[in-house]
Amino acid sequence: MGGCRLQTQRIGVRMSATSHRSLIGHRSELMAELLLQEFDPISLARPTVDFGYDFLVSFTNSRGGINTFGVEVKGTEKEISSTFAIERRAYDRLANSNIPMLLLVTDVKHNRVFYHWPHPQNGPKSHMVRVPLVEINDQAKRDLRHRFAE
Repeated sequence: MGGCRLQTQRIGVRMSATSHRSLIGHRSELMAELLLQEFDPISLARPTVDFGYDFLVSFTNSRGGINTFGVEVKGTEKEISSTFAIERRAYDRLANSNIPMLLLVTDVKHNRVFYHWPHPQNGPKSHMVRVPLVEINDQAKRDLRHRFAE
């Protein structure tokens, strides 16, 4: 009695670099949205067209008004150190907006999130800017919550 041998063939699916970057971007935006929801915003919206930020988020402030912030999200699979490189043009757009902008940088492999408050910079105008980052931990969440409510 002969045995039936089932032969399996491994099918390799190669993902394009574009779709891989798109998945990193999508995951980083989801991580950022989950983080922002922890602060109980009164509004969290995604702009319908891309004009420089990924979210508009609003919070009640300590004076009874509303504070609105733009949030730009950058994602990477690389381990993040204490700084992050961003294109000068993108940074200047964030730093010179008429609403406060928050830059969130996500490490999608290790589920870590960092932040930076962009501000206008003086000095040499290179193509890239290295910005200092603060990792989101319990203290950073308290600091952000305070800033959102000022």
